[in-house]
Amino acid sequence: MRLALACGILAFATSAAAHVGPHPEAGVAFDQHLGDIVDTSLRFTNARGAQETLASAIGARPTVLLLGYLRCEDLCSVTLPGAAKALERAGLVPARDYRAIFTSIDAREGPDVLASGIERIPAADRSGWTFLGGNEAAAQALAHRVGFHYRYEPGRDAFAHPEGIVLLSPEGRISRYFFGASFDPAGLRLALAEAGQGRTGSLSDRLLLLCYHFDPSTGRYTPRILDALRALIAACALGAVALAWRTLRRRRPREGAA
Repeated sequence: MRLALACGILAFATSAAAHVGPHPEAGVAFDQHLGDIVDTSLRFTNARGAQETLASAIGARPTVLLLGYLRCEDLCSVTLPGAAKALERAGLVPARDYRAIFTSIDAREGPDVLASGIERIPAADRSGWTFLGGNEAAAQALAHRVGFHYRYEPGRDAFAHPEGIVLLSPEGRISRYFFGASFDPAGLRLALAEAGQGRTGSLSDRLLLLCYHFDPSTGRYTPRILDALRALIAACALGAVALAWRTLRRRRPREGAA
């Protein structure tokens, strides 16, 4: 009875929605390069019209990286506010607990356009955000490193690109990917604590990381307790078999003596 109950709990707990990815056959995809380090010396123009490196924008904080372009009326118009909303709801302090970088893949987007992007971020969170652009080669190099595959469509004067965000460690190492246009605040908070390598996030965040692991196929954190439950179920099953075998061995001599 207990074994059946545990199996039922396990089946319920392991159910999760899978991510439906973009279309690589059309040259648009988001590959995961977990563990790779981006070139933080890449130089862009920021919203003030000054030159800024990726290292300066990261500023020794775990970082949320978005690639897209601000003229986009499709995915970018949803993904950017989706990331901003998730960060706001995560309850983290911008510039202290995280940095967020939007990098334009359209080199024509200069300081004026980049500045318009800042206005899409809640005023209380703008100190944690940096908008970069104006350098096609640097944008291509960064996109290639994080696996962000896009293409320019001259007929529409638009870019076809995937949707999602990349989390970087303070050193620029690729830590996590979250696909889609909306993001779970709790999962994002845990991922930033992990990317911060224990230097950011609350004590409870760091303790939660001991109980959760990240599933890159779904872009979600799942409880490690499930692994322990699987092991417990296997141990219970083996124990039941061993007990039955020992019981049978004890009965056989008695039956023979009778």
